[in-house]
Amino acid sequence: MNTQNVNVKTATKESSERWGTDLKARLACVIAEQRAYLLELCQIWNLQLSENDEAEEVCNILCAMSKNVWNEGVTDWHTDKPLLSFHIAQPWLQAKAQAVRLYGETGKAAWAYANKSLKDCMAFERAMLTQ
Repeated sequence: MNTQNVNVKTATKESSERWGTDLKARLACVIAEQRAYLLELCQIWNLQLSENDEAEEVCNILCAMSKNVWNEGVTDWHTDKPLLSFHIAQPWLQAKAQAVRLYGETGKAAWAYANKSLKDCMAFERAMLTQ
C-alpha cells in the first residue's frame, strides 16, 4: 500500500471536476462521502474477508478519508497550523475509534499509516506554500 503524492494543481483540478465549484454543494458532498466511508469501515467485518483483505480494506478507507481531509477539509493554510472543517474531520476522527474497536491491532496500524500519510501531505503542502 503506497501513499500517493499529488501535485497541488492536479489535486485542485481533480477536486473541482469531482465535486464541482459551488463551495456549499462541494462541502456537502465531501461530508456525505466521509460519513459513507465511516459506515463502510464499520461494515467490513461483516464481509468475512481474509485477514489480509480485511486489513487492506480498512487501510484503503482510512486513507481515502485522510485524503478528503487534506484535499477538501483545510479551510485556511495561512495560519500556524492549517484550519480544518470540523464536519469533514469529524468522521475521520471517529474512524480512528471504530478502526481500533472493530479491527484491533490491524485497525490501529491502518490508522497510524493513514494518519502519517495525512501529516506528510499536509507538511508537504505547507512547505510548498512557503516557497
